[in-house]
Amino acid sequence: MSSLLGGLNSLRNANIDENHRGLFYSGLFELATGFERLMKIALILDHQLKNHLKNPTNKELRAFGHNIKDLFDNCSILPQAYGLRQQPSFNDKQTKIISTLTEFAKGSRYYNLDMLTNNNQNDDPIGLWLSVIDDHIWSLRSDVRTKLRNDSAEVIERSGMASSWQQNVDGEWVTVLDFYYLMSATEKANPHIIWSIIEILRPFYGLLRHQCYELHELYAQQGKENEIPYMYEFFPFFLTPKSSALRKKQWIWGK
Repeated sequence: MSSLLGGLNSLRNANIDENHRGLFYSGLFELATGFERLMKIALILDHQLKNHLKNPTNKELRAFGHNIKDLFDNCSILPQAYGLRQQPSFNDKQTKIISTLTEFAKGSRYYNLDMLTNNNQNDDPIGLWLSVIDDHIWSLRSDVRTKLRNDSAEVIERSGMASSWQQNVDGEWVTVLDFYYLMSATEKANPHIIWSIIEILRPFYGLLRHQCYELHELYAQQGKENEIPYMYEFFPFFLTPKSSALRKKQWIWGK
């Protein structure tokens, strides 16, 4: 819960300027951690349901691995297997989010350190996330993008910096106009990115609820003390409606 909320909060408030670009790294780290742990919870509960309430062994748990996409694929078949109506269904933007988190967890989180040792074999995680941002910018209404571009041009013209260049967060040099536009467009796109993530996470609420109810019944039938908390109660923010998600600036427990 803390990792997912922390990741959502950081990515909602991240931007390409020097004061906010560090939030990309912390957001991806926390979100990748949260996704992996959430999906492993679901797989552990599924193992208990199928193995007479037994937890997986350490060897079986390690076999789940750390590949977020593989974990997600394994979890995606569970709702249908349980006969649940709400099942994962993703668009291209959401598929890219999962792919970026997977690459980050696999090794791109070490990108900056690997660059120092000339042993870099991973993609720049910020470059990957900028592609996610770009997808959501292009999903904004055309009139919104036009207004952002015009407002940026007006600000830069007044500042007298139209011919200046600025280094983007991924190291690429762009005009100050493009940089200011991208900064404004990122701020506008971030809530929509958060909504894309919430849509990815939403089916897990019903999945965990079903698993917990089934396990509670099994414990009762066998006369054993129930060891399973109501897992889904940790994740009410998965049910945040779109209108609220787009307005929300801070993702903090209880707010």
